[in-house]
Amino acid sequence: MTKDVIVMIKGIQTEMFEADEIELVTTGKYVEKNGKIYITYIDSTIEEKQETKTTIKLQENQISILRFGGVNTHMVFEKNKTHITHYETPYGVFEISTLTKKIDVDKLEDYMEINVEYNLSINHMSMGVNTFTITVKNPKSNKLLLSEAEDIDLINEQLK
Repeated sequence: MTKDVIVMIKGIQTEMFEADEIELVTTGKYVEKNGKIYITYIDSTIEEKQETKTTIKLQENQISILRFGGVNTHMVFEKNKTHITHYETPYGVFEISTLTKKIDVDKLEDYMEINVEYNLSINHMSMGVNTFTITVKNPKSNKLLLSEAEDIDLINEQLK
């Protein structure tokens, strides 16, 4: 069964003494199938000229992020393991290496939060420590997760 959900992503990239933060709030789909969870959404913030379809796949001890469109990649996160992939952008192809330090998944009936911390290297150059939090919420739930209530109201309007 597919459920409409609100997807909130917060990413922080820390390099030396600086930190860059990105946030995205959008609508998406949630599916549980064969013991795996799939979350899909469209991200228009990665490459402004073209949307990127993002699929997050959760299975035991592993999270995969697949992106197609403005950028193309298949990133895999497993605690204490390094994974190497290619990150295709309109500006070229980069080799991405991730060493996952932490994965936490909290799942309730109408709410799920995924927290990942990892070391990132691009083309064999360390880019520091990154974290991302993905929150998935049933839009009909009364539990308010963001201080930006207007964003939730706007998304609920889009789902109608």
